[in-house]
Amino acid sequence: MLISSQNNTVKYIGIFFVTSGVYPNVPQGIAWNGNNIGGSTKRGVGMAMHVAFGNIGGVVASYIYRSTDAPRFTSGHAILIGFQTMSLVLSCFMTLYLRRENSRRHAASGKLPEEYTETERLAERERGDYASFFRYTV
Repeated sequence: MLISSQNNTVKYIGIFFVTSGVYPNVPQGIAWNGNNIGGSTKRGVGMAMHVAFGNIGGVVASYIYRSTDAPRFTSGHAILIGFQTMSLVLSCFMTLYLRRENSRRHAASGKLPEEYTETERLAERERGDYASFFRYTV
């Protein structure tokens, strides 16, 4: 809508679609990242890195939305569509990878995470996401 239309009303409506589609990804991404990192220190650093790299988007936007491209900003919109497509492909890849890794871990241990006793969990707690009972959230 933003690239193809000249009508300001259509562009304005397009901005609402973009906003409602992009902003929910931030808490979802942080939750997914946090749930898939074992150990509190590693999880804290991983979530902080997620937020920090996400905020680089503001720097990128200042260089891809150039005043010379006004009023349509076709190149800026196209680059962001490319980033969104890359994000979709990487999310699909990670989903497949994490499912495969969960299956591998289950086959190696022969137990579901719920079947581990508290003693077994405490013995491996320091291993974080390398613990035999740890499963990724998909």
